Amino acid sequence: MFPARDQFSWLESHARRVVEHCRRVAPTIPGFAETPVPFYVPGGDDKYPSFWVRDFVMQCRSGCIPLDEMRTLLRLILHNQNGPRRRDLANGLRVDPWAIPDHINLPGVGDAAFHERFGIGAVYFPGSYDPSDNQGTGVMGLRPADDDIYETVDLARMVMGSGNDREKADFLRWKVKDVSVFERLSNGMQAMTVHPESGLCWNRPDNWAAASFHDGLKPMGMVAITSCYRFRAARTMAEFSRLLGDPEQAKRYEAMAETIAASLARHCRMPSGWLMASTEVNRQPDVWSTSMAVCFGILQGEAKTAACNAMLKAYRDGSVARFGYLRHIPIFADAVPGESLWVDGSEMVKLGFGVYQNGGYWPQPVGYYVFALAQVDREAALQMAREFIDHTRARAEAGAPFEWINPDLDPPRQEGRWYGPSAALPLEAFKGELSRVL
Repeated sequence: MFPARDQFSWLESHARRVVEHCRRVAPTIPGFAETPVPFYVPGGDDKYPSFWVRDFVMQCRSGCIPLDEMRTLLRLILHNQNGPRRRDLANGLRVDPWAIPDHINLPGVGDAAFHERFGIGAVYFPGSYDPSDNQGTGVMGLRPADDDIYETVDLARMVMGSGNDREKADFLRWKVKDVSVFERLSNGMQAMTVHPESGLCWNRPDNWAAASFHDGLKPMGMVAITSCYRFRAARTMAEFSRLLGDPEQAKRYEAMAETIAASLARHCRMPSGWLMASTEVNRQPDVWSTSMAVCFGILQGEAKTAACNAMLKAYRDGSVARFGYLRHIPIFADAVPGESLWVDGSEMVKLGFGVYQNGGYWPQPVGYYVFALAQVDREAALQMAREFIDHTRARAEAGAPFEWINPDLDPPRQEGRWYGPSAALPLEAFKGELSRVL
């Protein structure tokens, strides 16, 4: 157990309570189910009144969601996946072939005014709840968020469970609207926009996507965080291909993962050891992708050691963490000190410095970061894990772990109560990779 049995046990039991706070039930889902369907919102306070794909998959990593519910909700996601034709929306937005929704409006969450305004249906863009052809103005991407297909691949891995190889292969052949799970995932992977030589996720001013907990930003060039997710998904798709008896396809996905790993080290590594958020705009050290690249096994050898030491230095000098929560980038790399973290001049700046993705502290990557610290300084890793658990424990009844906090603001901020990914992702790391390392 990590960091200690009593602390881990408390976090595990609290994560179950947090996930239960996030559970909702749709009495029916038009076109999908005529009977009640349990689903999960990102946080227990209904700050985000919709079923968000990435947040749900992250919650599943806690081990707190029943397998049958995961299976049903995977089917719901794939049921709402776009088909083989591009869908053009208002304001120059598009839904690419085989795109996965960012979130899905469902009965069972949101008030009457919300449903009257937006209705039930799939929404492909962050920042909007409108499932119609008007899903935003482009401030959160011109194509659907890049990470949702990669998260859905990981959901399929978890749903497949620990059955024998024949059962797993049967699951991958299971059809949703006449297209198998594997085909849907493979089609989604192949349809993504990537840099042709490097294989990294690729943004241009006229063709860009938001992603994950960087969705308020506008990185340009090769993008690190989504490339880390694509690496992990490619490795999973290789395993799926082997289960289906297709070794050649498995080799192609393994080659994809190898190319991504080499390209991240070649194009996104900074002299300091950090990975930059993106290669053209936001060439700044990114906490999320650097820690993920270590934890996922993307960085190896000297590159891994340098990244871990860079993260250790930032932790020790106080430039990145508060109470186990993490900034997106270290303070020393802020684009405009006291005003903006990011070079891109994103919409986040309008919210104020230190707020949300413009300087708030987030707990979701703490497990990845602690894993990286543990490679070079076990005591620092233990200290950071304890800080997060102690902070959560002291504020559990107030809604911890939160989506993000900033104790340095006046007044201090802590927003997004009982936030599912904030409990699930640290728990996953503490009981998984870390328990094997330490």
